[in-house]
Amino acid sequence: MPDPDLHGNHDPCPACALRREVMDTAPITRAEIQCNVCKGVGWLPLSAAEICRRTCEEARRIYWPEFERRIAHG
Repeated sequence: MPDPDLHGNHDPCPACALRREVMDTAPITRAEIQCNVCKGVGWLPLSAAEICRRTCEEARRIYWPEFERRIAHG
């Protein structure tokens, strides 16, 4: 079961982001935002399948070119 508290296991809630644009005037202390989309937590959890898909995509983007470069140069 994915842990939505871990980096990369959730997306920011777009509804909260829009509300924060209008309400957020303090750099540190933020007032609580009531949101029907995310229930006020500020992020939307991802499914295990989506987390795996994004992780594989990132690995292909970062690690495979380096792996192939090392093989080519022996």
